Amino acid sequence: MALPAVKFPRTTPGPWCDGLGGGAFDEATGFTLAAWNTTGTNTNSTGAPLIVASAGSIDGADFWQVATWASYPYGVQYPSISLVNGTLVIEGPNATPAQASAVGEGDSLAFVSRDTANPSQGAQIYCAVADIDPAGSGTGHPFLAVNGDTDSFSLCQSTFENVVYYKPLADHGYDYDSCYPVRVQLIF
Repeated sequence: MALPAVKFPRTTPGPWCDGLGGGAFDEATGFTLAAWNTTGTNTNSTGAPLIVASAGSIDGADFWQVATWASYPYGVQYPSISLVNGTLVIEGPNATPAQASAVGEGDSLAFVSRDTANPSQGAQIYCAVADIDPAGSGTGHPFLAVNGDTDSFSLCQSTFENVVYYKPLADHGYDYDSCYPVRVQLIF
């Protein structure tokens, strides 16, 4: 009798989680993202809900970025987010496959969708870190890390939305003066 295949989690996360401590992990499903304002007030216990918003298109490819749900007046094409082997995978009913893009200073958390995209082959730069603050003053939700960093995200006003940027830079196509620091949380 053949037994069903079962995927067991790895005992240690990949190198994209190096230096993030024992609470780091690079595989998770069934979560949404939220931006926790680290310098101001938050109106709820999780922060501003985040979604994958359109960032434009060219012939044969569409571009997506992580933005606040409140600033995006359109339907959400990619409601499902997973962390798979160090890459963020976005999916949605009848949505074109999308891959996570590399993220450098001044960049948004971005994706490219096209018919030939392989979501599991996106940039392996993501990790999550359990909020295990010994002082008990954490939020209780894991934080997203990119490039081994949980502390350098900001929400900034772009042309149409409030977008999550990594280490925002002046003169980079968004309103730098509108930026404020956030932590991106995984909400299960």
